[in-house]
Amino acid sequence: MLKEITVSSEGECLVELRQWFFEAAMNPPGIRAPFSTVGVDESAGPDRAKVSSHWRENILAFMIVLSPIGLAMIVMAIGLAAQAAWQVGQGRAVQLPTPENIRLYGLLSYAASSWIAVALAWFWSRHRDMQQEVFIFRRLTWPTFLAAVAGSVIVMIGVPLLTHWLTLVTGGRSQDVRIDFNDARSVTIVVFLFVVTTPVCEEVLYRGVLVAWLRRLGWRDLTILGFGSFVFAANHILPLGVVWSVAMVLLGITTYALRFRYESLSPGWLAHALFNAQLTLSYPLISWLALTF
Repeated sequence: MLKEITVSSEGECLVELRQWFFEAAMNPPGIRAPFSTVGVDESAGPDRAKVSSHWRENILAFMIVLSPIGLAMIVMAIGLAAQAAWQVGQGRAVQLPTPENIRLYGLLSYAASSWIAVALAWFWSRHRDMQQEVFIFRRLTWPTFLAAVAGSVIVMIGVPLLTHWLTLVTGGRSQDVRIDFNDARSVTIVVFLFVVTTPVCEEVLYRGVLVAWLRRLGWRDLTILGFGSFVFAANHILPLGVVWSVAMVLLGITTYALRFRYESLSPGWLAHALFNAQLTLSYPLISWLALTF
């Protein structure tokens, strides 16, 4: 490696020689050292930063979609700890809630965490100018209303058939929905969660956030329908079990299809609400009436 050194004085000569020796030591001939900029694409740094940013955005979007269960555990733990601290502060022995109360606390915690997740989705979409894509509720027309009712009927018939068949095949046990109609608090919590909260929040998260983000990534609607239905069903394993989570694929396909067909969350929300209403109220109500009369 040769380098022409032009000097005008002895001091400048020494400076040039020291610089030349330093560069030769740091970048030996034939070896590309970290200090060398020869052959390095100056745009590689920004590209890597963009890739890293995309990964962070993808992870954040999926965390918002799947956050209600994790947030529910945190909310419930905080609530139980606060109750225990209050009992200690009153000079009383700490008493754990009964299994029935724990179940109700869990449902209430999930309802609260679902609305927290929707609030996070609102801030997330606002920061990225995606609110109109995420919260895309439109006024129901007769075609959308009839499509939502038809979708709910398909799910009402298909899900029980699927759960019954899966129970026979796998030997698993489907989830039973039981409501004590003599307890107004239980009825209020269950209706608030399954009929009011879940249809709105899950449509915003799965058919709003997930669809809008995957579309921006270039995914096709059919691919989003399959992937989204799988994620939607898998997220129900913990609260509902394997049998019901597999059956939830049908609900996911129906609501995603309504979302893509009408470019609105309203038909899917209505179909979801009707399905949950009959699931949580109709069957227990029939049993209650049969026992009463």
